[in-house]
Amino acid sequence: MEHTPAPYGPRSVYGYALYIGSNMLFLLFLVWAVIPDQILHSLGLTYWPSKYWAVAIPIWALTALATFAFIIYPAINLTITPDINDIATIRDKHSYPKKETIPGGIPPVFDIPITEVCRKLYLTKKRSNKYC
Repeated sequence: MEHTPAPYGPRSVYGYALYIGSNMLFLLFLVWAVIPDQILHSLGLTYWPSKYWAVAIPIWALTALATFAFIIYPAINLTITPDINDIATIRDKHSYPKKETIPGGIPPVFDIPITEVCRKLYLTKKRSNKYC
C-alpha cells in the first residue's frame, strides 16, 4: 500500500478509537482529580493515586514541553544548520542560477548569489546623498 496522509478505512477506525480512548482517559482523570476520596471509597473504588499527582503530572508535562520548545528544539536546529562558509548555504540541487533575460521581458526567477546579498547588506559606498 502506498504511504499517504489521505484517510482510508483502517486509519479512520484507529483514529476514532484513539479519539474515544483519549476522551475516556481524560474523563477518568477529571473524576479522579475532582471527586473527593470519601465518595470514591463509598463507590468501592479504594485504590487511587495521591491527589498530588493530579497537579504534578500536568505541571511536569508543561515544563517538559516548554523545555523542549524553547531549549532543545532550537539547539537541534542550530546543530544541523550548515556553517556560513559551507557550500550548502550557497548552492544545492534546488538552486536557480541567474539566466540570460530578453530585453524588455519579464526576468526569470533566480536565486540571488550570496556575494551580491552581502555586498548590498554590508558594504557601504561613500555617496553625497546618504539615502541613495
